[in-house]
Amino acid sequence: MSVKIVSGETTTNTFCYMYVGAKHMLKQANESEDGQLYNIISCITYCAFTLEAYFNHLGSERNSEWNEIERNIPKSKKYELFCKSLGLKYDLSEKPYKTMTEVFSYRDQMAHGKTTIDIIGKSIEGDVDDLNSFPVGPDWKEYSTIDNANAALSDIKSIILELHNAAGFTNDPFLSSGMGFYRINE
Repeated sequence: MSVKIVSGETTTNTFCYMYVGAKHMLKQANESEDGQLYNIISCITYCAFTLEAYFNHLGSERNSEWNEIERNIPKSKKYELFCKSLGLKYDLSEKPYKTMTEVFSYRDQMAHGKTTIDIIGKSIEGDVDDLNSFPVGPDWKEYSTIDNANAALSDIKSIILELHNAAGFTNDPFLSSGMGFYRINE
């Protein structure tokens, strides 16, 4: 058998992969209660990853030194910088921007998880026989609902499209996960 070498270059739009992952996790969460919490956790976390990856994509498109400086800029500051330079107005207490802060906080709670002791005092309407049928516990668990996962997916897409269009791009950023040019050498 002869050995061949593939050479070339490829571009990967990581934010597209993260977005597709979030959509897939939400679909699974909607289809089955079995493992639903974990699919919701994955969806919301992927939404945060999607935003962060898009910020880095946009940053590298607009600043040739982005890869050297981006690690020193917090996620929320990246967004602030983009909005300022693109003339966009936003209010973090309003949707979809509020969702951005929520998914970043959620992501941080999951990525830097700690064992917690949470004091519970919650009113519940109706007959509840199954203690697992309602969320109790840490903030991230109470946030892990189908409604919040749907909102996260929709709102992060809106934020990305707003930034993308304001930056002067006319294509749909979610249509291409990348491309490559390869050749096989013998």
